[in-house]
Amino acid sequence: MIRSQRVAVSVAFLAFGAVIGDLIPRLPAIKDQLHLSDGQIGLTLVLYSLGAVAGAAASRLVLARGSRRYVRGATLTLALALVVPGLASNLYVLVASFFAIGVCAGLIDVLMNAQGAELERIAGRPLINSFHGFWSLGAALGSGAASGAASLRVAPVVQFAIAGLVIAAASAPFLRDLPDTSSGAERVAPAGASRMWLTGVVFAVATITFAAIIVEGGTSDWSALYLRELSHADPGVAALGFAGFSLAAMFVRFRADILTAITSPQAVMRIGSATAVLGLLLAIAVPALPGALIGFVLVGMGCAVQLPLAFAAGANLGRSGTSLAIVFMSAYGGALLSPALIGFAADRVGLRTAMWIPLVAGLLVLILAGNISTRSGVVPTPQEAGT
Repeated sequence: MIRSQRVAVSVAFLAFGAVIGDLIPRLPAIKDQLHLSDGQIGLTLVLYSLGAVAGAAASRLVLARGSRRYVRGATLTLALALVVPGLASNLYVLVASFFAIGVCAGLIDVLMNAQGAELERIAGRPLINSFHGFWSLGAALGSGAASGAASLRVAPVVQFAIAGLVIAAASAPFLRDLPDTSSGAERVAPAGASRMWLTGVVFAVATITFAAIIVEGGTSDWSALYLRELSHADPGVAALGFAGFSLAAMFVRFRADILTAITSPQAVMRIGSATAVLGLLLAIAVPALPGALIGFVLVGMGCAVQLPLAFAAGANLGRSGTSLAIVFMSAYGGALLSPALIGFAADRVGLRTAMWIPLVAGLLVLILAGNISTRSGVVPTPQEAGT
């Protein structure tokens, strides 16, 4: 039973990543199609993040009823809704479609991670990084399809329609086996601990996700521009910044659970955060090739474990699911702030100096890494104990 559930959760992560991978690379084509400015595209992405915050908040309301039907429904809705941005005739429709997609994405994200954390507890070993590895794999497959469609000059609406139908049809049979997770784990506080102990840990983990998103987004989103402007790389080589970051993250995620099993979540979080900080220091200190490119690959390797471990920790901080929703809302808050913060700094002090923002965020994650735990203090449910 648990094997089929693991496959189902992996497919859900894969489908989610494929939708995002198909959508984001076609933004330049949508921009040209609707004659939009960079600022208007930025507004569209901000509305996506706002929708994701709303979806993450809504997850708290539906998790108690069981997550299976919501993940199934939202995943299929997300895949089919992919066509709507391609049909947009103006900025207002585009912004509304991205907000709606963001709501589905935020809802799915929380519920899938709750399911992944539950399967970890049942299996008694780390699994969460591999689930996120399937998200990265889906994003890579979707990006490849989008790149091919763009090269062949296929209209976004055609690509989105085909991709959405394929993703929905391919994932639907597997999603029937999703676990019907209805809560997080119950955590036992130390003797004499007050409610503020739990609140303090939730705040620390939420801070980690907020900062980790700034590290990840601040590097992946700006890597190509950094390589083009500071490394003087041609466009093809500059694109390798994002590709190297993404591929490094995917490969590490598929192997990180082994390291977590033989060490601890805290140790892996510290190793990942230190690697990300080292990569950013290298990119800032040596902006020329190949220094900056190697730096971005190191950041991808380090970032790979930060969010999965933090999300799993959030799922284990309380049975109601409130803690996990707070952790995700904080993460999407970081996603909302990061582009504007780094862009504003880059306009005034230069992109090289602006990269100190994700560097400081990485140091903050490293300092708070000791608050991460996906195993200790968790009381299994009767079903889990029986398993």
